[in-house]
Amino acid sequence: MSSTQTVTVFTTANLRGATDLLPRLASLILRERRAAGGITLLLDLGDTCSPDAWLCRATQGRAPFLLLDAIGYDAAFIGGEDVPLPPDAFRRLRDRIVMPLFLWHRVSELAKRGYVFTFAAGRAALPPGSPGFHIDRQQQAPAATEARTIILGDVPHGHVAQTTIKLPDWTLVDARLLALDPAEPPEPTIAAVLELVTDEAHTYAQQQGGTA
Repeated sequence: MSSTQTVTVFTTANLRGATDLLPRLASLILRERRAAGGITLLLDLGDTCSPDAWLCRATQGRAPFLLLDAIGYDAAFIGGEDVPLPPDAFRRLRDRIVMPLFLWHRVSELAKRGYVFTFAAGRAALPPGSPGFHIDRQQQAPAATEARTIILGDVPHGHVAQTTIKLPDWTLVDARLLALDPAEPPEPTIAAVLELVTDEAHTYAQQQGGTA
């Protein structure tokens, strides 16, 4: 496709099991996504769970991904410095969600509205001559550009990065951080999903003889 196309990429990272943040974060994300023109992509770049978060422990790391899927994320990256999902938990999670799970240090593809976007995370490299996104969380800026590669950097806890590019030249138009306002109201549907996931986690923990 040769016509100019705007693509807005929203990214989060460093959730670290703070699932109580997600209903309010969803309100911010969904509002900004509706306001963006052209194609939008919504990605989580990792550090999604933490062993210090009870809900992560009780669900073997699955709970935050269930919520991201309910919000409408297009993909989530796992397997970097995150708490690893046990193989059985990974299979159970993959069978319950719509969004794909992209593995760290791998090349992955995502199709959206007739375009195929390529992502290389961590040590992985894009195919020679192929434009796409490189996920480099050592980079503190939300985004940078190198040739026809858009480098997506780390995102602080409680923020959303918004990166706008133009195709087919892969020109970086804008990159900014959006901070979550403490007064942001929770998105009702995601609040309800969080309550359901939490109730299921309590039931599972009780069956296993654990407590909150």
